[in-house]
Amino acid sequence: MISEHFDTRTRINMKLALDRVCRNRPVGEDHDFRRSVAEHIIRCALTGRTGIGQLVDAGERAMIRTRQQREPT
Repeated sequence: MISEHFDTRTRINMKLALDRVCRNRPVGEDHDFRRSVAEHIIRCALTGRTGIGQLVDAGERAMIRTRQQREPT
């Protein structure tokens, strides 16, 4: 799916964004966490926002949402 929709530069930026968001996070290697962040990064790229900063921002927003969902109310 990814390779069909995005050029090489965008795929590299997406991977870098995912790695930057997840690095040094206590749950950064957790599969579900990474998947959630990756889904937000993909959605961002699908809207045409493919710069590394834009993708990292999307991933950071996903991280905040994921953390809020995990915390008890």
